[in-house]
Amino acid sequence: MYSANAISMDIINDLHQFDIFNHITDKTLRKYLPYFYFRSYKKHQCLFMQGDPRDKIFFLLDGYVMYERSSKEGSMMYLDFVKRNQMFPYVGLFQDTVYQDTALAVTDVHLYFIETHIFEEWIKTNPKQLLSIINKLSDILNLHQKRVQKIMVPNAQERVIHTLQFLMEDLGEKKKDGIQIPCPLTAANIAKISGTTRETVSHLINQLKRDEVISVEAKKIHFHDPEYFKEIT
Repeated sequence: MYSANAISMDIINDLHQFDIFNHITDKTLRKYLPYFYFRSYKKHQCLFMQGDPRDKIFFLLDGYVMYERSSKEGSMMYLDFVKRNQMFPYVGLFQDTVYQDTALAVTDVHLYFIETHIFEEWIKTNPKQLLSIINKLSDILNLHQKRVQKIMVPNAQERVIHTLQFLMEDLGEKKKDGIQIPCPLTAANIAKISGTTRETVSHLINQLKRDEVISVEAKKIHFHDPEYFKEIT
């Protein structure tokens, strides 16, 4: 049997993997442990829906979560991914009362969550945590400005190339023979991000596979020649 203290240290060690808790002492984290809850979600499960009360902040331990946002007419407006050791959602802290996106588990995921009002009151009293939030929001803004700039080009195939590069840089993990995105991606996902059709994406991916620039196994893209995308762009 594990002691309560050992379990507490495991949770504290987990939380220290997140940037926002880098400067928080074990003593302070221990004080807030009763407010953290552990949850597991299976692939395709919904964590929250667009428009739901924004009552939880999540800390992803492993797996991948996908954001989707739709217009009132039902058309897709936004799609993005959250990877392990990331807090979400950042956008809307201190102001939004509902979630702006729908969050779906792309893989099986494990995470902690804390009620939003408790988290917001906590970080208000800690300047280092607030600074971490500001820095992260700045990083997110810069990342998405670059993403928008790259996928606004008129040529559909170029938009797909830019999207693949964006996903490689954001989600990719270095391997001996290139970079792999462990998050399973479909042609439909890439089409939504790049604003193209699934047929255009499938055609280009098949061409890149024939040229041995990438390979795909179990919907996981392996980039054998990452420099190809930088040269193209």
